[in-house]
Amino acid sequence: MTRRTLNLAAGLLLGLALVVANTAAARTLSMSGQWFQNRGPLVDIPNNGGPTVCFPGNFGDVKDGCVNNLRPANGGIPAAAQAISVTGGSPANFSIVNNAAFGQAGGPANRATVPVNGIPTVIQLASQFTLAGPALTTVQGGGGAASFQANAWSNDPRQIADGRLVKNFTWCPPGGGCTGGSGTTLGAYEAVLKYTEGANAFGGTMGMMLSGTAVVSIRVNTPAPSGPRVLHQLVGSSLMAPSPQMGGGGYANHRTISLADGPLHLSYTIPLPCISGFGEAPLPPGCGIIGAQGPQIATLPGSQNKDWGMPWITGTVFAKNLGSTGPDSTTTFSIMGSDNRTGAGAGTITMVAGATSQRIPSTNHFAALEVVTMTFAPSATPALSAPAILALVSLMVLAGGYMVRRRFVPTH
Repeated sequence: MTRRTLNLAAGLLLGLALVVANTAAARTLSMSGQWFQNRGPLVDIPNNGGPTVCFPGNFGDVKDGCVNNLRPANGGIPAAAQAISVTGGSPANFSIVNNAAFGQAGGPANRATVPVNGIPTVIQLASQFTLAGPALTTVQGGGGAASFQANAWSNDPRQIADGRLVKNFTWCPPGGGCTGGSGTTLGAYEAVLKYTEGANAFGGTMGMMLSGTAVVSIRVNTPAPSGPRVLHQLVGSSLMAPSPQMGGGGYANHRTISLADGPLHLSYTIPLPCISGFGEAPLPPGCGIIGAQGPQIATLPGSQNKDWGMPWITGTVFAKNLGSTGPDSTTTFSIMGSDNRTGAGAGTITMVAGATSQRIPSTNHFAALEVVTMTFAPSATPALSAPAILALVSLMVLAGGYMVRRRFVPTH
């Protein structure tokens, strides 16, 4: 083979390499994962088995939903295995376009009742919520893909639209002003959300969509000798359209939701009380659930929840609500995400997001936390784009034609 032939062959191989390299700029990985929702001491809104204790070495990692040594016994809201578009590298950007990337069925057939261990005013939660996310078809998601990228605080349209101006911040509801940062003077509602970004300030915005109903059973203290009564308050509606949760949405995104009127019963009993304390898994199994109640004596008016939430980051989220404005204990979260992916985007990323809720007019409130873990793996067969395939075929035809011409050209 002549030097000219070798040079051309090398050039064609270089062209092929460039085609493949350019194709790698937009590639597809397979994604799986879980989404965890924490509301005050209640570990999981879907009631996936209720809270169980976790420590380092015993599903103690944040990526497994372990927050303040508690995690859902049966895991988080699962993601169906699906293809995800990935671009760039170190860190790789990615987008989620499936409205039901994460999902869990609700309804009466999936109703679950768990004790609320650690909030003095709440006895139990009976949930039949349906969950699906991320919120792509709402204002919160901007109507397009949920995109995650480096320096999201200044590149994500949802965060920019909601007024995020700095990478790290301390924010107190209702207006954002804090006196004393994450100390004790926190603002009108005695709550704080503090964000400290990681090295790449990686993150984005997406919310979990919730529909269906739940019933919160509330302890109502009365003077002796009558003893405590129980109020059952309906949350949501069987006709309610899916509603985005605040954690993981735009910067300081806000909503006010109304809670329905509820029946007040004269008394209640719990046959099997819990012997565990605040921040501990309910023990013994099956404890803390209402077994019987007295007659209904009144219908009490509903109330409102004022909720605020913040975006997803791989850095640290600190959320705190002081107990001084209501009978409930202080709730505090301090948790950090992580990004253990390769430069090309394969591996596991865990992002966290904070939120806070204020009940009107009771002044009860709590901190909330979202955790999402996603694992990306290479697809079985890397796919080339249509332009890349055309370029590849053209190069192969040129190479074949040249070699045929060289073979049959006379040498004398």
